[in-house]
Amino acid sequence: MRWAVVIVAVGAFGIAIYDQYDKGANYQRVDARISSVNDQCYLEKVERGVITKTTFTSDLTRCETAELLRKEHPKWQGYHVMHKIEVRVVYVSPVDGATHQSSLQMSYFPNGKPLRAGDVLPVLASKTKAEMTRSI
Repeated sequence: MRWAVVIVAVGAFGIAIYDQYDKGANYQRVDARISSVNDQCYLEKVERGVITKTTFTSDLTRCETAELLRKEHPKWQGYHVMHKIEVRVVYVSPVDGATHQSSLQMSYFPNGKPLRAGDVLPVLASKTKAEMTRSI
């Protein structure tokens, strides 16, 4: 049992190291201009049994509606409001110097502040594929 924990810990550490290497070797930080933000929410509750874990979720809805349901509707009390954020950005690729569009998926806003169209967001742009980006 102890060896299994050690193997999992070493594997997770190795993945984290490779991810940092990949970001440094294959991506370059660029400033991207946000063209649109689509912020939707859903309600989620996780029930843990002795052996099982069951997750209950609602459909996507406006965040204000999800917050109201969580507070006032008896069926949704005990649920957590979760975000599904799609940010479309425009950036200049280090590959060809041309302007490209990309979409990033987030589950929370960076620094806890909502993003708006026109804001500048730092992203990682691929050094070899013009249309490929990652979040920092």
